[in-house]
Amino acid sequence: MCGGAKKAHHAKEEAKREANRQANEFAAQLEAQERANQAMIEALKPGEQKYTPPPMSANAQLSTEGVRRRKAKKTSTLGARRGIAQLRIPLNVGQSSSGGTNVG
Repeated sequence: MCGGAKKAHHAKEEAKREANRQANEFAAQLEAQERANQAMIEALKPGEQKYTPPPMSANAQLSTEGVRRRKAKKTSTLGARRGIAQLRIPLNVGQSSSGGTNVG
């Protein structure tokens, strides 16, 4: 074989090896993705669900003393109105000699 033919042959063999490496890497990626997909499918399947009661304090289990009664709507809205009224700034602060409001 001549020098040029050897180089061409080596280049061709190296290209084959590189193609095989890439194909193997791609196949490994596909297998990993397939495993991940299967794991996701298994995780999304509905399994047996056991009933677990909500957590309660010891007092609530023995009697109803630990349970607070629900507040009436009227009292909660009245309290909110009082809070808003305290935040309002009155317009008649600092009365001028002419009287009336300080808007002018």
